[in-house]
Amino acid sequence: MVFALQEQLPREYEIKRFDLPDMSHREMDELLRSHILCRISFHDEPYPYTLPMEYYYFGDVMYFHFTTTGKKIELMNKNPNVTVEVDWANDTLTDYRSVILKGKLASVDNQTEREIVNVAMASAVHEKAGIKSFLQIPWGKKGVDYLSASNIPLTLLKLEIQEMTGKKAH
Repeated sequence: MVFALQEQLPREYEIKRFDLPDMSHREMDELLRSHILCRISFHDEPYPYTLPMEYYYFGDVMYFHFTTTGKKIELMNKNPNVTVEVDWANDTLTDYRSVILKGKLASVDNQTEREIVNVAMASAVHEKAGIKSFLQIPWGKKGVDYLSASNIPLTLLKLEIQEMTGKKAH
C-alpha cells in the first residue's frame, strides 16, 4: 500500500526511510531485567502464533515457565525457534525502547540450574502479581523446585539467544 501511494506522489513528497537509534547491550540488558512480560511468537500456519508470557532474565538468558500441554508446546515441539519482543514507552510515546530476541527454546534439564533459576525467579516476582500468583504456586524454600508444587504441570525452558537487537526513541 505504501509503495502504491509513493508511486502516485510528486517527487518532493517521497517517503524517506527513518531508522531509530540502536540500543547498546547495556541498555537492552537493563530493559530486559526491569520487565517480566514479553510477547513470544511461534511458527504456525498461516500466521505466527503470538502471546504474552511472563519471563525471567538472568545472566543473559531468558527463562519461561510453560504448561506441559497446549498449543505453544505443540508448536515448540514442531519448531523451537521463536521471536521474543519486550518494549517500554512513556505515556506520550516521546520515549520508547524495544528489544527483539531470536533464538531456540530448550528444556532446562540440569537440576542445579533449575534450582538456582527457580529461587531467583521466586525472588524476582514475589511482590508482583502474575500467573504464578493466580495459580497459587507457593514461593519455595531455597533449593525447592516450586514447579512441582503447583497443581498445574509446568516445565522450565530457556531461550538460547541467537540474535538480540534493540531500538530506542527519545
